[in-house]
Amino acid sequence: MKTRILIMALVSLALLLPGTVMAQQMFDFYGMAQVPSVEGESLAMYGVVRDGSPTFTTPLPLDFLNYEYTLVVTDLVLDTDGNPQVYSGGMIAIYQDDATLADYTNPGSFTDGLAILTGVFTNLNRWVFTSTMGNAAGLVDWTGGNNINDIAPEDQTGWAFLSPINLSPTSVEPGYDEVWDGKVEPVYPIVDVENVTWDELKALF
Repeated sequence: MKTRILIMALVSLALLLPGTVMAQQMFDFYGMAQVPSVEGESLAMYGVVRDGSPTFTTPLPLDFLNYEYTLVVTDLVLDTDGNPQVYSGGMIAIYQDDATLADYTNPGSFTDGLAILTGVFTNLNRWVFTSTMGNAAGLVDWTGGNNINDIAPEDQTGWAFLSPINLSPTSVEPGYDEVWDGKVEPVYPIVDVENVTWDELKALF
């Protein structure tokens, strides 16, 4: 009985500790997109993951002091050219790089690091509201990458991909069509950003 009470108390304490899984989590990114003009062509987006602390945390611990992280979307095929545009297929990846800074004149500089997460889109729609404003929304399943096992299998699917779109020519880098300033986030927070061991919890009693 005492053991059961201790376990319940430790679990409750873990939920109350600062920096636990209850914190808001997302991969926040800023990037440039190349948008297809006809059905059957593909969309690509090259972005940099931003450090949002202390406002929010990343779903996986990222070392922004020593690495640059990029988020890349490729091979999203335009199936229906309407409003919304409807896309299918498509891949997404997050890379960790300590050597080459991302450069929009060289898309390869976004993909030459270690792929910590890779995945696929289950769907994505793109809306245009005005001549300079739009939105993209879809769902992502993580399927691979160096750190895929840091996410429990049940937490690897159904992540929201959401991005406001800026179509203003003065904001877009040469060779691109739009600015995407968005996020990829899990359904529920999944990672404890302050790792507390079982022994550390027991020592509090």
